[in-house]
Amino acid sequence: MQYHIEADEEFLRVTMSGRDTDQPPSHVCAEVLAASRRRNRKRILIELDQKFPLSPTSQYQLVTNLRAIGFTAEERIALVHRTPEAQNANHFVNLLARNHGVMVRNFTGVAPAIDWLRGAPD
Repeated sequence: MQYHIEADEEFLRVTMSGRDTDQPPSHVCAEVLAASRRRNRKRILIELDQKFPLSPTSQYQLVTNLRAIGFTAEERIALVHRTPEAQNANHFVNLLARNHGVMVRNFTGVAPAIDWLRGAPD
């Protein structure tokens, strides 16, 4: 898996591609959180170009592990999936995130993701 993390004046921006297993990328999440704190960016835009979506079981593992990694309700994470298959398959993340008190949402494009990141807390 390849990923790149950078910060602009408003967001931490992450691009990820090449995940070829169903393992949740918890190690990348930990690095994203560390970069978010170093750069003082609590709004995080993650653009994903994956070969296939995470299974519901792996989505559950990923979301429930975010609190253990250190994410709080203060961080807002917008996930933008490049393919319709990934967009449709990852709706479970939205429900899990709400139920576990983390601000993670899936989007079909960058513009609506940015609007949500800029908006008032849910």
